[in-house]
Amino acid sequence: MSAATTEVSVFKPANELSQIFAIPALVGSEKLEDYERFLASVVSAIKPTDVVGWLFIKDYVDWSWEIRRERIIKAETIKYYEKQVVAELIKSEFAPSGQFEAAYYRIFNAGADLDLWVTDPKCRENVDKGLAAKGYDASYILAQAYLRGDHAISAIDKRIAGHEQRRLAALKEGGLWSDRLERKLVQVTSEVIDGVFTEAVN
Repeated sequence: MSAATTEVSVFKPANELSQIFAIPALVGSEKLEDYERFLASVVSAIKPTDVVGWLFIKDYVDWSWEIRRERIIKAETIKYYEKQVVAELIKSEFAPSGQFEAAYYRIFNAGADLDLWVTDPKCRENVDKGLAAKGYDASYILAQAYLRGDHAISAIDKRIAGHEQRRLAALKEGGLWSDRLERKLVQVTSEVIDGVFTEAVN
């Protein structure tokens, strides 16, 4: 048992908060144990002693979890548009010569090659090398993905910025802000945001 988890057993939320601290609203591949480990780390840093302290911890943890979720969504959104770009490049650059052969490849085989690019690291490496040789390297594909997904990516960035402001406000309004606490919270929060608490992000 970690030190953070041990401290949670000392500072349990009051009974009247049991519903608020019930199972959190997790989605997708998010794991309850990851959320609880992050909550334990924040509790260890703040050490709440009353109901108000627990409520501000709940706000801080939930806003941080939202940021984590949004960053995963952003990464998946970029991958989605990268796949679109590569799909078009495969059809245009890898089709054989000849009108009939090219049409046949685009209709029946290009999709399978794209699936291999997504699922097979070796195939992806070969396709990437082939595209780079034609002037379409990884930077080009990423740039095109950002251009196509600009609206969606910008919307995610705005949500992240909003969550970060609300998280900071929760601490300041609770009188919990200090340079020392900031350093501790930045450390424990960066772990959950960067995916240390779970391998599901990868």
